[in-house]
Amino acid sequence: RFLESGLETALILEDDVDWDIRLRTVQVPQIAAATRTLFRSASASEYYGNSSAWDLLWLGHCGDWFQTIDKGIGPGHHFPSNLTALDHKIFRDSTLPDRPDLHPYTKSFLDALEIPEKSRVVHRSRLPLCTFGYAITRSSARWIIEDLASVQSPPDPAYDMAVMHGCRRRGMRCYTVNPEVFHHVMGDSLIAVADAKEEVHLPPVDAEALAQSRSRKETSNIDCGFWSGDFDFQDEQRLSMLREEVGRKGQCLKPDRYQVRT
Repeated sequence: RFLESGLETALILEDDVDWDIRLRTVQVPQIAAATRTLFRSASASEYYGNSSAWDLLWLGHCGDWFQTIDKGIGPGHHFPSNLTALDHKIFRDSTLPDRPDLHPYTKSFLDALEIPEKSRVVHRSRLPLCTFGYAITRSSARWIIEDLASVQSPPDPAYDMAVMHGCRRRGMRCYTVNPEVFHHVMGDSLIAVADAKEEVHLPPVDAEALAQSRSRKETSNIDCGFWSGDFDFQDEQRLSMLREEVGRKGQCLKPDRYQVRT
């Protein structure tokens, strides 16, 4: 449908992702400005930069730490030069959780790269995993459909691995927003409930942040998201209140939480 729409770009989301209440009002404009700078787009009409300069923007992922986690993450394993060797743009984002509240791997990674507090970076993708949310162009969408998805015996059974290898080995120009702005929500696993071994079945990245997410009542690397259920509504009156106070004003109306002001 995207290729038939006439649109130049599209955002693809998995159906179980969470995001911050200020995604549209704060985060998207900041990411767009960073990409325009990174891709040297002079025209304001090119909101996400020159779309002929990139193929995929990785906005939601479970980590792009430049290497596999078994090789270590953080000081002693990563260095500022790892980032400066890549095309990148660092930008401030007040909507990020405080550094100690970030996923432990993310915190260590940003510390090692000497990224300032409350800052994100857009950089050339190195080893992004999980396709929670990503933007594509018309040409890259066509390539994914006609080339990546048309392989009779794909070497990568997982879609995110296939896309990642498209970025690393097959010429796709991919860029990662780090930390991510979309992350999948934690949820009960039917298999885990059946055998009462939830932690055992979690992927290593999720397992590392399980206690933190439960304590914060927030999805990893999200400061004020929807997973907790505090923004659920059953009637139009509450919906109108949430739309005004949470959506437009950016107030994090949750118990024991300060009110976020943009």
